[in-house]
Amino acid sequence: MSMLTHLNLNYLRIFLVVYRTKSMTQAAKELHLTQSGVSQQIKALEEALQITLFDRINRRIIPTSEAEILYEECSRRLDDLEGVLRHISKQEKTLRGKVKIGFPPIFGNHSIIPIVSEFCKDYPGVRFDLRTGLASEVMPLLLKGKLDFAFIDSYVVDSHLSQRPVAAENLELVCHKSILEDYGPYRHDMSFFQTLPYISYTENDSLLTSWFQANFNKAIPEPKIRATVMDCNVAANLVQAEIGAALIPQDLAQNLLSQDQDLKILSSQQRVTNNISLVHLNKRTMGTAAQKCHDWILESLAKV
Repeated sequence: MSMLTHLNLNYLRIFLVVYRTKSMTQAAKELHLTQSGVSQQIKALEEALQITLFDRINRRIIPTSEAEILYEECSRRLDDLEGVLRHISKQEKTLRGKVKIGFPPIFGNHSIIPIVSEFCKDYPGVRFDLRTGLASEVMPLLLKGKLDFAFIDSYVVDSHLSQRPVAAENLELVCHKSILEDYGPYRHDMSFFQTLPYISYTENDSLLTSWFQANFNKAIPEPKIRATVMDCNVAANLVQAEIGAALIPQDLAQNLLSQDQDLKILSSQQRVTNNISLVHLNKRTMGTAAQKCHDWILESLAKV
């Protein structure tokens, strides 16, 4: 059986003061107790532990070696416990804790990471567990309580989850002109696009499939995927390096074209939009740090 079962934690608090002051009288004054009350509780602690904590010599109390060990360990651990109690009871001014967020690669790296970075500067005591993935990968984590909240790019039909639309990200298919010349002449038909190499965000890129569905009412059965990445900026760099064509956010695409005249946005009959929703598990209590970060991200996205 655990020794803590029969141990009053208040004994340890009194012990720490007695050890520090080396005086039952002084400890009683600090604790607003009687001297006999302090003495009785120290005796009760010694009996519970079956050791002597203080020798009484010439009306003085002298800590034993066991008391020195107990003081060293208890003072540190009780301070840690006090900090934890203040944190979870929301009495601590400094925000601490871990925030667990899931998001799709393009939107996450392009929109969420910069916002989280700003949050980190204002709240250095908060740590993060960030997961990227498709909705099919993020949703199970959310349902198991392993994420505080997540951003997904597909509609959710689950009574256990709440969702809120937060962004609509227009995407452009961008390619280097040298690739178009190698596989050209460029023309907007399915046979041409079947020959091009592509940069993908997943092995079975749903965004790339959506682009072909919007333009040709069908998907390429087996697109030539030259590289799979998790970051739209990496995809943009690979496009510039003449590796393949890639779907990247419209703002990033326009910025690239203004800097590099050798890039081209491939014409689209219908723009592909990556619709993003913020999703969380119903009835799950969100921690203070997670709630603060959740609200911060929402406010930041609303300003975009």
